[in-house]
This record gives sequence, structure tokens and C-alpha cells, in this order.
Amino acid sequence: GWQYRFPQTQFIISAGRPMLDWVVRDEVLRRHPHVATMPSTEALGPLGDANRIAGVRVRGAGTGETVDLEADLVVDATGRGSQLKRWLSALGLPPVEQDTVDAGIAYATRIFRAPEGARAFPLVNVLADHRVPRPGRNASLAPIEDGRWIVTLSGTRGAEPPTDEDGFAEFARSMRDPLIADLIAVAEPLTAVQGSRSSANRRLYYERLPAWPEGLVALGDAVAAFNPVYGHG
Repeated sequence: GWQYRFPQTQFIISAGRPMLDWVVRDEVLRRHPHVATMPSTEALGPLGDANRIAGVRVRGAGTGETVDLEADLVVDATGRGSQLKRWLSALGLPPVEQDTVDAGIAYATRIFRAPEGARAFPLVNVLADHRVPRPGRNASLAPIEDGRWIVTLSGTRGAEPPTDEDGFAEFARSMRDPLIADLIAVAEPLTAVQGSRSSANRRLYYERLPAWPEGLVALGDAVAAFNPVYGHG
């Protein structure tokens, strides 16, 4: 059944990814006017050698023009899709050790316009019944900015949520409680269903390399990427 309600002791701030990115970007640029950005730019690789990184080569997505940016410090914060392991190999460093643990969880997410009177609806989380011997199915609904709901369905191997409109609704209806299905049935969909199966936990052991180039730092998911459900991203 539903978890017993008790006085609030913890809080969550829920927001869409564009809002989160905008707030972080605005905070950095407003507080640090010397910081400049290069929108629509792709990092092609580091400049320098195995002893020291001297900058990064980038390419503009619109023009295709490549530019070499010299720098005293290069930070790789490109996330789960980081190419740093390949770049270091190209500089002559040995392969980086890596551990991967994949729980096989897949996600499907869609954003809805909340009905009038329900825009601050409490977060709803329906979890799989561990007593039932079948692949787990989960669903969550959270209110976000501008009177919207973000709804995410997830499932383990054999119960991956569909990414088509009808399949998404049917999957939500198949949960142990149909509350989220009932809610989205009266809400206006604002986006297509977006699916993701890139949820494997991955740890790169850069610290085990026999040498590390000066002027280079790797942060966040570029080093250790976890399934987002753990809240460790």
C-alpha cells in the first residue's frame, strides 16, 4: 500500500533539465563576468602531449572551423560521453582501467501540462512489488516549473518501458497502482516520449595510470557515472 504520511523532514526541489542548466549558467556568468562561453562547439581533443596538456582543439558546429584554445588548465566535465580515455590513449598513455556494473534499467520520460488546480501536486512514486517474481516496473511523477509534470517510467531487463505514446500510457497503467496513469490521462502531453538505456554504473581509474599529464583535470560523470536513480550524479 501507500507509505504512511508523516510531518515533513526532508524536501526536494524538482526542475526540468533546461531550467537547471539555465540557473547554473546564469549564476556562473553573472558572478564571474570574465567567464566566456562558446555555444555550439565540439571538443575534438587536447593539445599537448603525455606530460602536459596545453589546451584543447574545438570545432564550431555551424561553421566547421577548428580553433586551438591554449590553456594552463583543461577540465573535462563532458559527462558520461567523455572521450578522455581515447584521447589519453592517443597521447601514448596505457589503457585506463574501468569497472562497469549494469543493472539493465531502462527509462522513458514525458512532460505534461498539469491540469488546473493540480500544478503543485505532491511527488508520486510507485515502486515495483518485490514479492512478485517478474521484472520490476516503477513510475514517478514530479511537479516542475511552469505548471508541468515530469513523468518517468522505468523497468529492469524484460520490462523496459516503451517509447511510443500508447505503450507509455499502457505501461503506466500496468503498475501496481494506476494513480499515475489516471493523472496523465487528464493532462496535456507537451513532449514526445524520450527513452534512455544508458544507465550502467561506470568507474574509470585514471589515478592508476603510471603518469598523468599536468594541466588536466577530469570531473563528475567523466570519471564515475552512476544510474541516475541513485541520486549520485
